[in-house]
Amino acid sequence: MKADNNRIQQAIIAREIIDLYRDSPDKYKVAESLSSLCFVMARLTGCDKVDYPTIDWDDLASNFDGIATSQSDVSAIRKIEKDIESVYKKSLKIIDQ
Repeated sequence: MKADNNRIQQAIIAREIIDLYRDSPDKYKVAESLSSLCFVMARLTGCDKVDYPTIDWDDLASNFDGIATSQSDVSAIRKIEKDIESVYKKSLKIIDQ
């Protein structure tokens, strides 16, 4: 299935947001900002009204919020980072279609 332009643009945004987190020296502080940004993307894209959104911005916002608030729980952060990695891989697949 060929991805439409909207799906591709959302995938690119998600990839860039995740790259910002990956490249950040202060992951907790950046995660807090990225959580807000993803929350706004969820509202803009209406992803809460779609059964299978291109990028589930609400989940991505929750993931970054979880990192920002779980500074001492390393195992929880690792689990969240695995979830973020799966979004990253999904984004790359959409972009490459």
